[in-house]
This record gives sequence, C-alpha cells and structure tokens, in this order.
Amino acid sequence: MSIGNRLKSLKWVLKRKFVYNYQWHRIVRKHLKRYYSEDLPQSTSADRIIVCMADGKRRHGGLADRLRSYVTYYGFCKEHGLRFAINFTSPFNLEDYLEPNRYDWRLKPGELTFNSRQARPLPFQTSGPLTDFEKRQQLKLVEKYVGDENYIQFHMYSNYCFGENDFGKYFNELFRPVPRIAAVVNECKKELGERYISVSTRFLELLGDFKEPKEKLHLNSEEQLALISKCRGEVEKLHDEYPDLKILVTSDSRRFIDACSEFPYVYIPEGNIEHIDVKDQTADHTKTFVDFLLIAGAEKVFQVKCGPMYGGNFSLRAAQAGGKTHKLIES
Repeated sequence: MSIGNRLKSLKWVLKRKFVYNYQWHRIVRKHLKRYYSEDLPQSTSADRIIVCMADGKRRHGGLADRLRSYVTYYGFCKEHGLRFAINFTSPFNLEDYLEPNRYDWRLKPGELTFNSRQARPLPFQTSGPLTDFEKRQQLKLVEKYVGDENYIQFHMYSNYCFGENDFGKYFNELFRPVPRIAAVVNECKKELGERYISVSTRFLELLGDFKEPKEKLHLNSEEQLALISKCRGEVEKLHDEYPDLKILVTSDSRRFIDACSEFPYVYIPEGNIEHIDVKDQTADHTKTFVDFLLIAGAEKVFQVKCGPMYGGNFSLRAAQAGGKTHKLIES
C-alpha cells in the first residue's frame, strides 16, 4: 500500500472512530432520537428493510443527491437480500412526480415504524467528490450497522453514494414519471424535436436570484453581468458546433434563462425554479422533474462551469438516467 493510501486509510479509521461516534451521539441522541421511542407502534411487516428517509427531520440535499443515494441503497439491498423503500415526504411527496417502475419502493400503511426496538436511524452524511477508497469505506460502515440483527428497519438519513456508478441502470428500475409529468415532457419534446442537445448551469446565489438553504458566495453587479455574458458565449459556441439542433437550457438562475431566451435556437421549459431542500410545501416542483427528464432525452448533455460557479450533479445524473455521456465545459 502506498504512503498516500495509508494516510487515507488512517484518516478514515480516525473518522470512523471519533467523528462518527460524535455524530452518532450528537445527531441521533439529541435530534433523531426524539422521534424514536419504545412506546410507538411497531411495524406491521417483519421484513428487514432499508428505508431512505426524506421526511423533514434533517436537511436532505437536492434532488440529484437524494436520487444517487437511493440508487446506492437499492443496489446494496439487491446484493444483500434486503427490501428497499423510500419515504420521501418533504417538502413534497415523491409520488406526486415519480412512481415505481420495475420495483415497488413504496411503503404500505403501518409498515414504517419509529419504534426504537425495531427501527434504527443512520445519519451518514458526506460532501464533495469522493475517491473509490472513500466509497469502499462508506460501504463497510453501512454493512456494519445494517448487519445488526436486533433491528428490522434501517432509516437512512444519508446521501452516501458508494453505488453511484450504477445510477442509470437502477434509476430506470426504480422510477418513471407519473402520467402528469410524462405528458408535460412529451409536449416539450414536440417543440424540441427528436434530436436536441442540453446545456445546464448552476450559479447558486452568485447572481442573487436563487436562494440556497445555506448562504453562498454573492457577486457584485458588474461581476454578475460578466458571468452571464461568459456563459451565454458558451451556449453560442455550442450552437456553432451543432447548428441544426435546438438547445435545451436549464439553470437555477432565472436571470440566465431569460438572457438565453433571446436566442431563437434555445428552448426553455416553463415553470418556476425551486430548490427541493427548501421547506416550502406550496411550491410546484414540476419544472425540476421535467428539466431532469428532458436532459435525459438529449442527444448530448453539457454543463457549463465558469469561474466561481458550482458544478453540481443534476445534469450528470440526468445524462446517466438517459444513458448519455456528460461533458463539463470549464472556462
């Protein structure tokens, strides 16, 4: 083992020994534990099951982070003979937008339990890109806790992604759009045509028109205009390269979308831009799912990242769902 790998190994050993123990006591005992009690009703099912939780008890991340985690745990369950389920109720019900395709991940009434004798909450979190070594350590940690036969339900308040390489395969086993969303996607494709490319951008709060759950970097007015112009330039370059194809543009910035709408070859789906980790029960997230599914149907998928912009995984996961390659354009 190289010195670099040894240092990584030591880092993970220390992290598992101290950081996770601290996290366990601080988060589970002081936060999640208050939702679990021996007095609560037990499950009507005896199945050993992993339940991916997005019920508002913690911050759960954006759509791409949630989906890659669901795919990861679904693959884990297939390999370990466990049942898999999703309890996605915050800030909306996932079933309002996606429904089971070839595997039914829904829970029947009475199956989900918060009885602490049966259910164990596991708040595994991660951030940023991970190495293959770190993903293997994630897997070992999950195997350790899920191997505890004292429990039948393991509630994953987690965005672990050690199985993300199988995203496209497992996403399509798990999900398909509900008829309402599928109808909107089909109408958009009539305007886009059979062949089109997609361009996505992620500005977070750089342009001052999108609210993140955690405050991010802001640019001044002059810097904002320069960044919009630079990203518009990348869209124009792609049009020069693919002059016969329309360009689907998706973004978390309405200002950038409006700037691109001036191009006659650009198509922008209607709807409001929302962040699913902001707790707003009244928000309509149709555009988020329509954008995702349209990107999945594009012939080529591009993401533009200029200067301080955020990379993100939304267009990458959509490309994988559609079996397409994803190219990051950095400048």
